[in-house]
Amino acid sequence: MTDATPAVQAGLRWFHGGPGPTLLAQVSRRQGVEASAPRALRWYPRGVDPLAPLPPTSPDILRDGARPYFLWWTDVTVGQLRGLLADPDRATRAYWMGALLREANTRDVWYFVGPHDVRELWPDLVRFLGRARAMWAFLLRLPVPEWPPAEAKHG
Repeated sequence: MTDATPAVQAGLRWFHGGPGPTLLAQVSRRQGVEASAPRALRWYPRGVDPLAPLPPTSPDILRDGARPYFLWWTDVTVGQLRGLLADPDRATRAYWMGALLREANTRDVWYFVGPHDVRELWPDLVRFLGRARAMWAFLLRLPVPEWPPAEAKHG
């Protein structure tokens, strides 16, 4: 929890705070949940993994021939997008990753790129993020860029 932002740390402290250990042990025994499990995980029914990734918002984003919902302005397929995100040209990768981060549901982004990919291209893709810029900076613990950049401001 030490590498989380202060707001996330506060939320986790509140979330994990819950009832005292005696009550938790009683409830855990009644529900058949391992008493050594973290408090937040003890409240889920058996067989439910609260840490499992969410499924995609649409199963189509798993098919290479499908047209993803978040690229509504162009006829690029999922397979073509994967190719564009792996393009050797940094500017091409930045444009398409910016479109992905700006338009796709956050949980769908991770089917295409990882946090390390976003961090690597951050200086180049920031211009393509629009209003999602601050959200992605927060999620990845990156500095929120000044926008527009000082050199682009007039007067």
